Amino acid sequence: MIKTNQASHNKRYVGISVAQVNKSSGAVCGDYLLSERSEEATTVILCDGIGSGIKAHIAAVMCANRIMELLRLGFSLRQACERVVATMHEARTRDIPFSAFCVCRMLNDGQAAMISYEMPAAVIAEQSAASLVERRFITLGSEVIAESHFHLHTRSCLFLFSDGVTQAGMGRVFKFGWQEEGVASFIRSACARCLNTEDIPGMIIDKVRQYSGPTYGDDSTVVLLRCRRAKTVHILTGPPADRQLDRKVVERFMRLPGSKIICGSTTADIAARCLGIQVKNKQISDAYYKPPQYEISGIDLVTEGVLTLNQACNILGVDPDSYEEDSCVSGFCTLVRSADAINMLVGTAVNSGHRNIIFRQMGVLPRSVIVQRIAEKLKEMGKLVTVEYL
Repeated sequence: MIKTNQASHNKRYVGISVAQVNKSSGAVCGDYLLSERSEEATTVILCDGIGSGIKAHIAAVMCANRIMELLRLGFSLRQACERVVATMHEARTRDIPFSAFCVCRMLNDGQAAMISYEMPAAVIAEQSAASLVERRFITLGSEVIAESHFHLHTRSCLFLFSDGVTQAGMGRVFKFGWQEEGVASFIRSACARCLNTEDIPGMIIDKVRQYSGPTYGDDSTVVLLRCRRAKTVHILTGPPADRQLDRKVVERFMRLPGSKIICGSTTADIAARCLGIQVKNKQISDAYYKPPQYEISGIDLVTEGVLTLNQACNILGVDPDSYEEDSCVSGFCTLVRSADAINMLVGTAVNSGHRNIIFRQMGVLPRSVIVQRIAEKLKEMGKLVTVEYL
């Protein structure tokens, strides 16, 4: 069970965009990006495996996943990096995978910490200003790492890149390559021209192509982390186990900022009763693929329960252009796909009707199961998902 609170719904959301080009056409990229969202933070790890092709790729993948797993186990950012750096120091004298890396962990209030090892400095951009992130160099064991602490404001952008970008054009256009300040100047110019921030990573890669010529000196990756206010959708489905909590749950649900969905006819009746308003029928169809849809003032979407959730789970990953029109299932998927964060309030009252053999015969999963499957799919799509059982 994951508990949520009012403050968590005013969080910042970090959007992640990537532009990448391989050193050799058709080869496996030696740069690797891994990210993970939780209720508290967004963690992004960019690794640059030494060498080329599959060997470099394996080194980068191993490094990124090891750091992420250490963080999941409760190690601090510095502790996790210290363990990995010790292995990299050993790799200098032994034939084991070696990878440079940059780890950035951003709390949902905008506070950020970053540690990089053998990687270029990041660039932070706000409006028309862009500058290198200040770094403090410290020794961990026998290796030197760079550590940074900063704050990402709403609409701030952070650019991470591998050294294939900063070394572009080395010995061809520039003596020492494009370098960090050259990349920062390019980003500054793009921001001053009010260009779409999402386009800048691709523009940087295009510049790398221009400077490097027909063959790239190295795999090149640009990662854009864009900070903005999270778009949140709240879903209330199923009555609370304790009927005395009905009013408290509905009042709390209505206070939450963001779009609102109610899934379940009984849940809709409870909400209408507590709010002192009527539930209106919006669409009642005999077609199985069009579950009933209702209307309640102040709620963006009100639908039938388990059928809607099951069908929505089936099509979440499908191209929205193929969604059926005038269907509450399509409406549900459209709302959650457009959100950054989805907060699910799930009642645990037992509905004896859901035990009917017909539901199993049709493959309709109970609410407790289908909610988890939807949450997993949404997380795979990069959404921040919280589930609270009532």
